[in-house]
Amino acid sequence: MVPRFPHSKFVINWLKALMLSPGMLFPASYLLIYLSTNIYLNADFKKNLSRSITQVTGNRWQISINSLTSGLVLDSVTLNHIELTPVVRPQNSTQHATHAITITSLKIACPELQNILFSRKERLSSTQAVCEKILSDKRLAQ
Repeated sequence: MVPRFPHSKFVINWLKALMLSPGMLFPASYLLIYLSTNIYLNADFKKNLSRSITQVTGNRWQISINSLTSGLVLDSVTLNHIELTPVVRPQNSTQHATHAITITSLKIACPELQNILFSRKERLSSTQAVCEKILSDKRLAQ
């Protein structure tokens, strides 16, 4: 006997039903939000954080961050290889020089991280919370 193969239309319809099932839609949606959050963190959030650090320190420190990643359940941010460098000003050359501060990894709790893509208020509060944590760790590292 020759084995019977299902019709191609049946297979296509079955695959459509599988892809549109709640068991597939929820993980796909979550993965999309997770990846979008990580892309945003490494693009705009880094720039906003850099501006915030510069502004809070009165243009005395600049920050460089290698990468930012969100926690798996979007409840924290991990910053990798943070480097705080003092801004050198010619008129302050008589003061003692301060050295760059390097923090290898820093995990910061941000319980509302999933909302930064959708709310300007959450973006600003998250940026401020991360900025304060970095500056407090900078003081500990000195």
